[in-house]
Amino acid sequence: MFDLFERFVALPTVTHFLIGTMLAVHYAIAPRLGMWAFSVLSLPSTLAHELGHWFVALVLGARPSFPNIIPKREGSTWALGSVRVSPNILTRIPIALAPFALLPLGIWYAVAHSDALGWWYLVHIWISGTLIAASLPSRQDWLVALPAIICAVVGYLVLRKLQLD
Repeated sequence: MFDLFERFVALPTVTHFLIGTMLAVHYAIAPRLGMWAFSVLSLPSTLAHELGHWFVALVLGARPSFPNIIPKREGSTWALGSVRVSPNILTRIPIALAPFALLPLGIWYAVAHSDALGWWYLVHIWISGTLIAASLPSRQDWLVALPAIICAVVGYLVLRKLQLD
């Protein structure tokens, strides 16, 4: 695993620049282009992100609904994707943070296709950038996972204190 990250770091600077530019477009520029342009640009990463939640919830028995990627208005903002699940305290963290698993996939993809030429190089940059963007948990993901993370940390500290006494 560390070899993969070392190989990613060793990629040419232009590759890092282009992936970073794609992330900047995804998070900073696309939202300013309007809801439909943002939705179209975000659709691939939203689908990958929501499928990550869905798959982990399915494996953990949290009865997930199939991912919804149709944009819908929620107050003054737009929700681009969602998966309804029934997690318990033990499955909240892995389900909410499941998209993190896409990060090594995006890095592997960038490394595996770094020797592409011409337009294919840009296509591979787009795919790896999409996977990396999809790996980042949303604000809602953190809000769902945070109570379970706090409970896990407190539980760990209590158990550690009990072991030391």
